[in-house]
Amino acid sequence: MAQTAPGWHRGVLSGMPRFAFCLAPRETLTLVSSQPVLGLCGRPLCSGSGQEQDMELSVVRVPKCSHCNAGDHGASGESELILGPDPLSSNSICQRNILVAKGVIRDVYAELEAHCAEERCHCEESGLVPARQKLNIWATYTNKARLQRFAADSMDFVRQNADCRMRILSSAQLRFLILLQHFVAEDTSDFYRPEALRKHQDAFEGVLTDGVNSQLVKDSHRSEFSVDGRSFSLQDLPQHGEDERSEDRRHAIARFQTEFIMALETYLLAFCSRRGLSPLGTRRLVQAVTTQMSQAGLANLDRGSQAARYFVGSNGLDQRTAYNLSTMHSDDVGDSLKLTILCMKTGFSQYLEKDEILKMPGVDYPKRCMPASYLYQYATLRFTPGPFVDNCESIFCAVLDALDEAHIEPRNGPAHSLVEDEVTP
Repeated sequence: MAQTAPGWHRGVLSGMPRFAFCLAPRETLTLVSSQPVLGLCGRPLCSGSGQEQDMELSVVRVPKCSHCNAGDHGASGESELILGPDPLSSNSICQRNILVAKGVIRDVYAELEAHCAEERCHCEESGLVPARQKLNIWATYTNKARLQRFAADSMDFVRQNADCRMRILSSAQLRFLILLQHFVAEDTSDFYRPEALRKHQDAFEGVLTDGVNSQLVKDSHRSEFSVDGRSFSLQDLPQHGEDERSEDRRHAIARFQTEFIMALETYLLAFCSRRGLSPLGTRRLVQAVTTQMSQAGLANLDRGSQAARYFVGSNGLDQRTAYNLSTMHSDDVGDSLKLTILCMKTGFSQYLEKDEILKMPGVDYPKRCMPASYLYQYATLRFTPGPFVDNCESIFCAVLDALDEAHIEPRNGPAHSLVEDEVTP
């Protein structure tokens, strides 16, 4: 997570949103197009693919062509993302939400593309040598064919959102859902790419396995956890002061980390055994779940969040971060892992609005707020084993529900509240 000025906690990174960009596993991909069918490299499919070259706007399954394996850094294009028409529905609420979602999706991926182009230009002008992961990010989000695929996936997600069919959702609510789903799915996909194509440099370790995200191990004593109903917490351990570097505190943290990580690994290994996952599929699942239980999961909550618009003062701040991992069953996919993430900030008396800071750089006078003010983020993710991709089982991560709420009560004025109602796809 990004560092902030001493005494302040912020919801997002400075400037434009810092997104995590990922490629998908090598598989048949969704693409929406009114042009001849393209491979992910942006070129027409090779002859003999069996795909028709002229078609109406529709969602089609597009296989990779031989050019895609040679790299696709140049397939950017400047045309607007194409989102095909939806079948007529008697549900006017659903139609309205889908219409709004199309605009949100276009805006979201246009922002990602513009951010990458700007960042790449700045790097070239500065003579900096970007990391390989950064190059992969730029290549992904300046490629129009890949943006089309991401847009189509986001539309599929919105169409499956039960709440979308039941009540009107604001553009802010849709943006939060769309970005959250996109980034958790992309984080999971990253583990299936060759090392040279990955977007992240996460390290992994463990006691019984080598697949636990190292950031989770490092920060585990700062959060609360529940694994199949068993609680793990060191919230009573002093966080600051003279005890911060004491030998007793270090030993207490080390014992807690070992106990918690062993319990977590045992639970995940038992689930993988029941589902009959291969050793590599088991490692991928452990990596995917523990990554969302680390700072990466909190960062995904921040992207597109209303709560992330605010910086809050640390004086009196009570920040709670909690994770709950359990098993769920559904008739369509069988047993899955359910991970609930909660982040809540209360007790603060001062805040800054990110939008105002960006509009007026250098003007960072904090505003006072009432003790009843709070920031709240919540999401439930489902991890489901799927068909084999290359040499192991795939893992699907889906957002089941999410809540994003920012309630700020200025000390000398009426309450100002930004609330995102709970949504269930």
